[in-house]
Amino acid sequence: MTTTPQSISNTRRCSDSVGQPISDGAFDSDQWKGSIPFFSGSVVPNGNAAIRVQYNSYGPIPQSAIAGVSTIVAPSGWSLDLVAGTNPSRPVTNIPIWVQNIAQLPGMIKELGKLLSTPKLLLSPKGAASTYLGEQFGWAPLIDDLLKLLDLQKYVIKRTAELDRLASGQGIRRRLSFTDDTTEQTISQIGSIFGAGCQFTFKTSMNVKRRTWGTIHWHPTAAFVNHRHDLSNNLLALRLVLGITPEGLAKGIWDVIPWTWLIGWFTNLGKFTLANSWTVPATHGSGCFMSEAVATWSPVSISQTGGSGTLTMGGGLTRTRKTRLVSTSVTAGANIPFMDMWRLSILGSLFVQRFFR
Repeated sequence: MTTTPQSISNTRRCSDSVGQPISDGAFDSDQWKGSIPFFSGSVVPNGNAAIRVQYNSYGPIPQSAIAGVSTIVAPSGWSLDLVAGTNPSRPVTNIPIWVQNIAQLPGMIKELGKLLSTPKLLLSPKGAASTYLGEQFGWAPLIDDLLKLLDLQKYVIKRTAELDRLASGQGIRRRLSFTDDTTEQTISQIGSIFGAGCQFTFKTSMNVKRRTWGTIHWHPTAAFVNHRHDLSNNLLALRLVLGITPEGLAKGIWDVIPWTWLIGWFTNLGKFTLANSWTVPATHGSGCFMSEAVATWSPVSISQTGGSGTLTMGGGLTRTRKTRLVSTSVTAGANIPFMDMWRLSILGSLFVQRFFR
């Protein structure tokens, strides 16, 4: 008796579209490399030496497991995030945030001293919730802003180089990372070998790495092409990095308004000002949302119960999917966020602080 692999479609395909003249267009690619994990060998069932079961590169992974690999779908409002995150006028830090930090610092130090002197406050639900929220919305942002100030010169040099490339007239191509995720699991297939009490267990690992990013071109307007002076570019870069611009101040005011952080979970409306800031005279082309998923299947182990004989495993499959979505509109989006552990901990702490005594 001979058992052969199941048939799984692995047709490679790639579709791309270009304009006339050449411009960014939709793209979809699905590529395969290698072979489905399999095992081979022969087994003689218990008490029946007259029968031999032969496996020839048998791969029992179900087609649904391989066909189910998909890329991350573009979130609502991704083009606004892309334009705001790559705009040459974008700030790194801003004045309103520092004003808030300075105003809150004495209270934060007082709370820290109170906690150190009476650590038993952490034992109460309300005390633990207040300490956690103070860390997340007080100390953590302050430390992050201090680190940015320490790297101020690096940010200024990088932004000056960006302005120089923009002023050359050729424009700049910018890239912004979005969501990444990785999943790993072990798939176990259990099948019976001819005869009662005789079966095999074939384990394979499945690893799927997905990432998304956006790309966009920025071009200078006529007013900026001749703006190639080291001193003026350096001073402009310093203003941009520190947020001493209309859009930087507007973004800072938005950030210090209470509860805007919660609005940011559901919409990226707060980035609209950054996407429409023109301190640096430049325009952008269409935005591209790129998504990639790389899935690999590898054999882990093969074992059998009952019967005699030897089974060996082999093979290994990699499937790569890539897509590109193009958009010319820049609009705010609305999403229902995934309630990960960080979001749940924030909401839980707010609930405890409000309703527990």
